[in-house]
Amino acid sequence: MKSFELSKIFGSKCRAKLLEKFFLEYEAGHNDGFYMRALSRELDEQINSVKRELDNLADLWVLRHRSELKKKMFYVNQKFPLLNEFIEIFLRTYDPTPKIKIFFTNKDDLELVIINESVKNKLIDPGKAILDVFLIGEIDKEAFNEFLASCFYGRKIKYAIISTEDFYKRLEFGDKLIKNILTEKWNIFLKDNLKIKEKLS
Repeated sequence: MKSFELSKIFGSKCRAKLLEKFFLEYEAGHNDGFYMRALSRELDEQINSVKRELDNLADLWVLRHRSELKKKMFYVNQKFPLLNEFIEIFLRTYDPTPKIKIFFTNKDDLELVIINESVKNKLIDPGKAILDVFLIGEIDKEAFNEFLASCFYGRKIKYAIISTEDFYKRLEFGDKLIKNILTEKWNIFLKDNLKIKEKLS
């Protein structure tokens, strides 16, 4: 699918990121609201830009707000006339790969990180890949599960984590499943200390 620059359609990068956040969270069943500063940190946008865009979106009745602890809490206006259309736009254009790449940065205990390109469409299509994510090495599974739930807005992600020792044992015994995972179509190698991609080619 062609990559769309929603910032050009919606007027600014900050506004596009805010709309994506709000409508995908809403679609996932989360519309309790978000504080301005929390949004600024999560989206890596200046607080003044976030405030301006939130106020504009509230003026347009895309969002509403209420006061909690003397702070504004913003949430999606369920009576917004284009609610379903906006949800559809962000479901179809959402690309989690930048977040995934950032998450795996400096994960030194991982020797191999493979994601399948089908994750780009995960919010609208579960895909047919054997696995969405394949890891060799060690990782904090609780933190990883929390990241996946946040990154994919509650969608089920198929993944496997095995130790380097177990990986080589399986290769030695000709494990067909491991071979099929490694040669899966549309694999993206984010990290490959074991030079697996080079060996496969």
